[in-house]
Amino acid sequence: MRTRASKALALGAALIVATLGMNSAFADGMQKFKMRFAGGFVQNILQLQVDPMGQPTGVVENRNIVIGKGIGTLGRVDVMGVGFSGPPESDKLCPDGLIKVADIVENNLVLTFNDLSLLYGNGTGVVCSDPLNPTEPPTAEIDGTWDGGTGRFSGASGTWSSQFDFFESVGVATQFVAEAGMLEGYIT
Repeated sequence: MRTRASKALALGAALIVATLGMNSAFADGMQKFKMRFAGGFVQNILQLQVDPMGQPTGVVENRNIVIGKGIGTLGRVDVMGVGFSGPPESDKLCPDGLIKVADIVENNLVLTFNDLSLLYGNGTGVVCSDPLNPTEPPTAEIDGTWDGGTGRFSGASGTWSSQFDFFESVGVATQFVAEAGMLEGYIT
């Protein structure tokens, strides 16, 4: 009987220490994080746009969806993102030697962690292509902000950036891509 009580007490103390450690990490202000992710990306999804009251506007735009998994400083996470790309009209630049083929006008993220805490983000970026290697898939760079969340990320803010280091078409005409990359930045 005493052994069970001792084990239960030790487990309870470990859980409290782990929770306090996680909570104090966010109470200390801006924290740096890194996260590797991998998943699937579906592009060119037609979506009827609506006004702020939810009424259809008659405008149809292309959207894309990413579904993935990640692991890093903040723990294990499921990644869900919805983006909108458009013609290359902004002043955002590609790395040297690459040409811009599209602007990422909007990229919304919801990260769902194992404890069911949510973290919300929004970003913009560029899609770049290598003119010397036209058969290689394009690369994307996105910069964004954290716009709150739930649970341990309630009231979260900060900045993030994402780069892809693997991007490969799956199938011939499906508009489906496997991708992997890094999400990093700061969170308060």
